[in-house]
Amino acid sequence: MNKTFPLMAVLLMVLLPGAAVSQVDPATMLAGTSESEILIERRWIQFRGKQELYFFTFDVIVTVILTGLIVYHPVRRRARRSVSDIMMPRLFFLYALVGMAVGFLVVQHGSMIGFVIFGIGALLRFRSNMDDPVDTVEMIIVTVLGLAVGLGLPLMATLVAVVCWCFIWLGGRNKGVEISLKASDEEHSLKVSGDIEAMAADAGWKLVRKHHVPGKSRVSLLFITSGGLSEARIEEMVNDLVPEKVELKLNL
Repeated sequence: MNKTFPLMAVLLMVLLPGAAVSQVDPATMLAGTSESEILIERRWIQFRGKQELYFFTFDVIVTVILTGLIVYHPVRRRARRSVSDIMMPRLFFLYALVGMAVGFLVVQHGSMIGFVIFGIGALLRFRSNMDDPVDTVEMIIVTVLGLAVGLGLPLMATLVAVVCWCFIWLGGRNKGVEISLKASDEEHSLKVSGDIEAMAADAGWKLVRKHHVPGKSRVSLLFITSGGLSEARIEEMVNDLVPEKVELKLNL
């Protein structure tokens, strides 16, 4: 009897919580509400109400402004050293919009939605073959958009999609170009880099950083292009100015 009682106690401690949870309706877990929950009509009837439109628009504007304060901080702008630094502002804005959308979905449908979204994001980031972080955040965005529409929030999905489209378009027009040159001597490298700088100035490119150690033959240049040039066209413009005997490394 003394040995049976502790065993029965352990079994009850393990089985009773599971039995209690099994009686809970999963729908009630996803429909967590609070006193501060915003009452928004579901589905496409949302587009008829001005209150919902103003609310979501205000949220998007505040998110963009606060993110812009971080993205365009003077310290960050002076610290740009590579192509990835040029790409980061677009990622900041996109991830900020994802965070805003997730926060609203959690308020409206409970914390379980947040775990679902971040679980999907983790799978996309660590269990996929996408090396480009831009591809990853865009996959997360479309997942959140589809989830928002499925949960009856098409107005939020539409506004977030429009703003994300604008940032993707703006970010795609301005590309970062990192050029590394190494010739047989320092003078030759500086001459080639000067030709590239002149071409870039004529094309409207912005020189962000030039790195050259006196006495060394390697010169590094970092530009921001404009006008929506394709990567093939950028490579062609740079290769035309670099002789065959000069080592060229081009990172886009």
